[in-house]
Amino acid sequence: MRQKLFEYLLERPAGATPRELLDLIFTQPGADPEFGPRFIHTLLAPDARFVWRDNDNRWAVRLHDVLAQPLSECTFVVVDLETTGMGIGAQGIIEIGAARVAGGRVVEEFQQLINPGTRLPPFITGLTGIDDAMLADQPRIAAVWPRFAAFVGDAVLVAHNARFDLGFLNAAALLYGEGALSNPHLCTLKLARRLLPELRRRGLDALAAHFGIPLSNRHRALGDVRITVEILFELLERLAARGIVRLDHALDLQHHARDGRRFVCLLPRDTVERLPAGPGIYRFFDGDGGLLYVGKAKNLRERVGSYLSNAAGHSNKTLDLIRHVQDVRVEVCGSELEAALEEAAAIRRERPPYNRLGKHLPRIAFLKLAVADEYPRLSITDKLGSRTARYLGPFRTRDEAERALDVLTRLFRLRTCAGRLRPDPATTPCFQGHVAACTAPCAAQVSAESYRAQVDACIALFDGNTAAAEHELSRRRDAHTEALRFEAAGKTQQDLELLRTLERRRRTLGWVTAEDSFVVFQPSVERTVVLAYIVLRGRLVRRARLHDQEQVDHLAAQVWALIPTAQRSRLRPDEVDGTTILAAWVRDRGESEGTILPIGRAETRAGNLEVTQPPATQIAEWRAVCASLLAHGADAARVRTLQAVAPRAEDQRQGGEQPGSVPVGSVVD
Repeated sequence: MRQKLFEYLLERPAGATPRELLDLIFTQPGADPEFGPRFIHTLLAPDARFVWRDNDNRWAVRLHDVLAQPLSECTFVVVDLETTGMGIGAQGIIEIGAARVAGGRVVEEFQQLINPGTRLPPFITGLTGIDDAMLADQPRIAAVWPRFAAFVGDAVLVAHNARFDLGFLNAAALLYGEGALSNPHLCTLKLARRLLPELRRRGLDALAAHFGIPLSNRHRALGDVRITVEILFELLERLAARGIVRLDHALDLQHHARDGRRFVCLLPRDTVERLPAGPGIYRFFDGDGGLLYVGKAKNLRERVGSYLSNAAGHSNKTLDLIRHVQDVRVEVCGSELEAALEEAAAIRRERPPYNRLGKHLPRIAFLKLAVADEYPRLSITDKLGSRTARYLGPFRTRDEAERALDVLTRLFRLRTCAGRLRPDPATTPCFQGHVAACTAPCAAQVSAESYRAQVDACIALFDGNTAAAEHELSRRRDAHTEALRFEAAGKTQQDLELLRTLERRRRTLGWVTAEDSFVVFQPSVERTVVLAYIVLRGRLVRRARLHDQEQVDHLAAQVWALIPTAQRSRLRPDEVDGTTILAAWVRDRGESEGTILPIGRAETRAGNLEVTQPPATQIAEWRAVCASLLAHGADAARVRTLQAVAPRAEDQRQGGEQPGSVPVGSVVD
């Protein structure tokens, strides 16, 4: 345990607080404010390698005492390299530029072109202006290195994006020196991230523009060094303004995360680089093998790799997770949709401590009309619940749902207030009632029959009958225009356009609120597999991986056997997860992400339980789609829109319904 803390502090010249060290040992250190410092003191005080600093209440290793020197007394060597752009290595360096800075001024410069022994790529010549002819008579890196190492000496190295330059320099030091460079180093890019959080970009050009530094001889080593020197002077001033005047504190600051603590990731980089690049789920584990977090990814290598960097977008909770992660295990999935469903199931089953139940689900919203109430209200909800309510959605965001709520409230003048009403003429209506946006049933200003007519008109729109609503909005727009109220006319036109958008999109997602039944076939990254998702009465009930026609037939038989048992009960929590994820996928899908086919005829989807055998035409259609996906993969995938899921007019008539009467939802573009 002491060795682990020693290695941790060895990389932190400014030391660490007892709390920070305690977090390395325990996942949940507890809330006792006195236990942590006492425990760490008992552990480290007897070991001569550690020292307690009373001036800043931190533990550190004695080796770093030499770094506790004022920045004003430090000697810096600012360095920049130009390279072949063909990977990190000593032979990739084509130019070294450096400047020695002491006492706030440049006292010496170093510049040398280097022959890499290979031809330069055209894009490097175009970027730097350096060509093969310029390098032909220049020395090789082996001859240059001793002079450069002597120039650097024991100074503090400075570079912009120092990780890049140090990769090449350490490769050369290992070949031609006495081992990797041991000099402390400052990275002006990392310091800019900490000191200038308001800037969106912190590249050399962006920082030069911010500080008003002229760009001269850009993309040549010494030219970039001179720009970096000026940026260093600006950053040193900002460090001093924040009270950071010692080298060890500056070294520590550049590794701080947005929560003010040092960024630490114990997950080996080579482990991440070996991960597959396809979709799947990943699990993070601590040093004892305990599960910490489950996540999904479109590209596992890129997603897990994003945790290795000290990104400004990491939340405090994510940073705390990263500090505890020491291992990762992945499961490859056939598609991003399958990964999302697997993630939801794993989180609900395994309850990792860093996952919040439901936080991983897509953000969708519905409009809800509680039709069973005496005076139904319109509201926004994030899930389907009551079977005695009508729903419109899902919407892409809650803001879009609020836009639709505002339009429908003004159009149908329904109440949006919570609670059951007891109409009383003595009640004072709320603001909505005062401005006639609600007929104020609370104040008994409308009869139950008249209010029910308002509700019926809204239900008709939920069912897709928008003609009356469009006519009313058009009438209002024209009236505003004739009265020269152009702003009001423009707002009404926006309402009309939103209503038309609802109509255009309503059939695409109608299954969510209409309890429709269909199957989604999706190509897998494995060319020998087709992914199938079965939705019965608006809920995801089955997933399957199909390899051949026989499995397609078997799945069809299972589906039709499930139809009689698909009850109209409330969605279980696990069904809410799957249905929400699939709803968001249908909402956001691209034209080549899958094929949607209805299950059965309209009477089957509407609830007729007598049909228990899959029709031959449907089996043939399923077989054809799967065969095409197996043969051609994503190139054969298509998504049927509008008529693919919603019952066709002839099916509606045969099922005893009128065309357009099947309740379908909608989504705002």
